Amino acid sequence: MEKDKIEVAPEVVLQYREYEVNMDDVVERVKAHYVAKGHKRDSIVDLQVYVKPEDFTAYYVINDGVVGKVNLF
Repeated sequence: MEKDKIEVAPEVVLQYREYEVNMDDVVERVKAHYVAKGHKRDSIVDLQVYVKPEDFTAYYVINDGVVGKVNLF
């Protein structure tokens, strides 16, 4: 009988030059930015984050229509 598999949530850290950021923190910043723009946090159905370390920016698309950006570091 196969044991129940526990899914491991990885910690993803981006290192660029002398900077370092946890990607979970970036996702939380994106969600906070979305809410600050007047949206409800629980309305997020789909979320893509595009990281451009050379621009020090994370760009996002939420629900295939709301776009924005947050500082990466």
